[in-house]
Amino acid sequence: MVVTNNIREIREQHGIYQDDLAATIGYSTKTVGRIERGDSTPSAEFVLRISKYFNMMAEDVFHVED
Repeated sequence: MVVTNNIREIREQHGIYQDDLAATIGYSTKTVGRIERGDSTPSAEFVLRISKYFNMMAEDVFHVED
């Protein structure tokens, strides 16, 4: 199972820098970058914080591929 996301696209549409997003949701820029690139699988807490920050459903940000 692979978790993909469109965080970068959403973030750029809102004009938000990666380091600003990271600081706001309480994660390091390095962690946000790894998850954006798909190098790391996000925790449930991360998914919820990102979804809440963008006021979107988790399914609109993250996708599970078999």
